[in-house]
Amino acid sequence: MPGNTLVNVWQLPYGKDSLSYRHHRHQFFMLLWVTGGFGEHQVAFRNHPLLPGRVLFVQEGLAHRVLQQPETGWLILFHPDIFHRFLRHHPADEQHGLFDFLTPLPYIDLDPATAVTFAQILPLLAAESAAYPQHTLAADLIGILLYAANRLHQPVHPALLHPGQAEQVRQLKMLIERHYLIHRGAPFYAEKLGLSARKLNQLASKLTGSNVDELVEARIIAEAESLLGVTAFTIKEIAFQLNFISQSHFAYFFRRRKRISPKAFRKLHQDKF
Repeated sequence: MPGNTLVNVWQLPYGKDSLSYRHHRHQFFMLLWVTGGFGEHQVAFRNHPLLPGRVLFVQEGLAHRVLQQPETGWLILFHPDIFHRFLRHHPADEQHGLFDFLTPLPYIDLDPATAVTFAQILPLLAAESAAYPQHTLAADLIGILLYAANRLHQPVHPALLHPGQAEQVRQLKMLIERHYLIHRGAPFYAEKLGLSARKLNQLASKLTGSNVDELVEARIIAEAESLLGVTAFTIKEIAFQLNFISQSHFAYFFRRRKRISPKAFRKLHQDKF
């Protein structure tokens, strides 16, 4: 993020930023609202089309790349403290919907009423962040946008959802986000949630299509992909950052999940430094 500000807001088009067209790893959060034209961004090495009315959310730590910027829209970059502040006020939104770190669709299409909310708030946010970049009012305005967008999230299989079960799976995802580097088996998470490992695996499979071990592995893979595709760390260094006992163990794990070696993945995706 430019400077030491908590929030940066731009109205598209704002000129071509060459760095954005290369793979980069976010140390901040990003919200992009498309108001006109077609675009395409890559998040976690997966391409996502951007249509008018669509809001793209990019988490801190994810690999990101602009393939085609939409003609018009609003781009917001904001400090992690602002997102954590939002979650303190709206704890049920953590690891839910748009804010699920492993969501395959990191975007939402606004309905007309929510689009009006965005259209009213974004000029205010731009003016506030420019005049008072450290002020909490900008954080409050971003919080309104985040809440408004995420309430539009619809589960993939709504008929399968039971509110209590959905909350347990959300709690599971929160625990995985905090502990995936150390704890990789279902028993640890089951104990934290007061369930048997078998019951938790059944619940996770029912609501996400993946058991606990698979969810943990998916989170490890997401981190590995970002480190391989964006950073200059050696594969051995990445293996130890992800708590593997050796580079060969990491390579075996990565190839088993991705059907490609870490070295080949890096060669395929990483821009030259």
